[in-house]
Amino acid sequence: MGEVLLVNLELNMAERLFALQPISELRSVGDPEKVKEELLRRPRAVDLLVLGVDRGDPIRVAEDARGVDEDLSIVILAETSRLEQIERRVMYAPFLRGDVVCQSLDENGSIGPVLNEAMTRTRQRRKHHDDIIATQTKLEAWKVWQPNPEQYLDRLLDQAPIGVAVLDRAGEIRSWNRRAATVFGAPEGDVIGTRLTEFFHPAERESLDRFIARSIAIGEEPSPRVFEAHRTDDEVRELEVTASAIASGTGEPGALVLFKDVTREKQREAERQRIEAQMQRTQKLESLGVLAGGIAHDFNNLLVSIVGNADLALLLASAGSPLQKALIKIKMAGGRASELTQQLLAYSGKTEVRIEAIDLNALVTELTNLLEISISDYVSLEMMLSGDLPVVRGDLAQITQVLMNLITNAGEAIGEQSGSIIVATGTVVLSREDCAQRRPIWDVTEGIHVFIDVVDTGSGMDASSREQIFEPFFTTKSTGRGLGLAAVAGIIRGHHGAIEVDSELGVGTAFRILLPAAPGPPLEKPEPKTVHPDAELYLEGTILVVDDEEEVLSVLSDMLETFGLAVETAGDGVEAVDIFRRSPDSFSAVILDMAMPRMGGAETLQALRAIQPDIPVIICTGYNEDPSFEAAGPSAFLQKPFKLATLMSKLEEVLSNRMN
Repeated sequence: MGEVLLVNLELNMAERLFALQPISELRSVGDPEKVKEELLRRPRAVDLLVLGVDRGDPIRVAEDARGVDEDLSIVILAETSRLEQIERRVMYAPFLRGDVVCQSLDENGSIGPVLNEAMTRTRQRRKHHDDIIATQTKLEAWKVWQPNPEQYLDRLLDQAPIGVAVLDRAGEIRSWNRRAATVFGAPEGDVIGTRLTEFFHPAERESLDRFIARSIAIGEEPSPRVFEAHRTDDEVRELEVTASAIASGTGEPGALVLFKDVTREKQREAERQRIEAQMQRTQKLESLGVLAGGIAHDFNNLLVSIVGNADLALLLASAGSPLQKALIKIKMAGGRASELTQQLLAYSGKTEVRIEAIDLNALVTELTNLLEISISDYVSLEMMLSGDLPVVRGDLAQITQVLMNLITNAGEAIGEQSGSIIVATGTVVLSREDCAQRRPIWDVTEGIHVFIDVVDTGSGMDASSREQIFEPFFTTKSTGRGLGLAAVAGIIRGHHGAIEVDSELGVGTAFRILLPAAPGPPLEKPEPKTVHPDAELYLEGTILVVDDEEEVLSVLSDMLETFGLAVETAGDGVEAVDIFRRSPDSFSAVILDMAMPRMGGAETLQALRAIQPDIPVIICTGYNEDPSFEAAGPSAFLQKPFKLATLMSKLEEVLSNRMN
């Protein structure tokens, strides 16, 4: 890197100007008359000439410097009052116009960048001139030695990275370079006299003929086109073809055809589009999952009021009366509505997974009788179970729900016609690449996986239906709710597995469920806890009920007061902690919602336990039990909507544990 030469400027001033710019050396020349001498003595050593205007004529100094070094950048610094005059003189100087920068000394902040840019221009000009000299040197050398034109062109065509074919007027091959032989798998000696179109797909030959004929007629095709070609070994390639008109030595027209193999580019583009579509579908499913979970939570809060008040009313209704029958129907409808919310929660991935070791072969065998009853007599159910199948870890009830749903759907797809359903099990090893392909949608890891195949000979699905089958509320059935397969997807996602679907209209559908094989010994089932309630002892005291829904507070209060318990209520966690802090010993237990404004359930639970460590707290939420709830350390879990008997059972359990 060269230096900066200062004229009529103090060295310390220049150092301030360059405080933010890295430079190698600053040199100051007090006498403007010595600038030309300095540049002649050390040619190309200076990258920037900075001129002040206090002594001498800066325009003449700049002209002298440019006469010595035409690439040197020059900056003239002056006060704003003199700047316009200097700029005008520079404009009319024949060797300086448009190439000397005039900068105001009053704009301190912009001087540094201006000087740095000027230094960069000097280096760029010098490099440009050096490149020109080097090119001229090469051209002079070329005059000394030149290759044989015919040999040069032959070698150029033969070594070209794209395929080249020369065709006569009839479209027959007259020349064929090495790359063309590689692309088509045919050496030049085997193709001379053959029509080029014979190497392309039959459906594209006519189009390629027109493409080449047009190029011969008008000189060249304006843009390349992609055609499907077949190698001699039947491998399919995608070729980008360009054609131009040429003539033989006798003036006969022909064509020069260039083709570039874009098969990999097309494959990469297709893979990119596939991954993009998967990512968009994943984001869509995640958004729908959040929506489904929110709907289920709010719906469960409403069901608490409906089912709870129906329970309370049943206590007052006479046995066998019309009122009792109506209330029972309300409870049954609430139960069915609760099943719908469970399917929504399963889709959103908010269901609790109760881990245990599962033998899928044993599970399928146990379900055989039930499954045969659930499908038509015209449909045969075949089991193809692999021996020595590893166990998987998961929730037995949920995996059972997955199998029942898939096989029931398969039976409905076949209908009342003859057909078959095959249920098969086995193992497959997923590589890192296999996982990468599935990961945009499914959270799978490489290793051994157990699969369950459910294959039917039913009506099948088109591409549009296959894309939407796991979305909630999408169904192809006239009476379907569109939640079954959505719940299946949520369950499998919660088990870190994957689902693959292959279906064709009029042929049938094949589902494959992949679940990771258990790496260690089977898990032992936990021993069930036994509770011995004593109603006279435990159903006494005051219960603090915390929920942000007024309907839930109301029905819970009515339920508890019906059994003689006193109740205090709070609309959120902050209010609950204030009430509890005033008299912690007066409360026997707390029933606490998880999702609340201001202070959530987990934070509220911690605050209550900080005041009274042994206070029993029952988590009451519209979501299913989750490991994050367990981390908060509740005494029990109560899922909305709940029956009156379930509520009292939970209270008896936590109060009994506190007494013991």
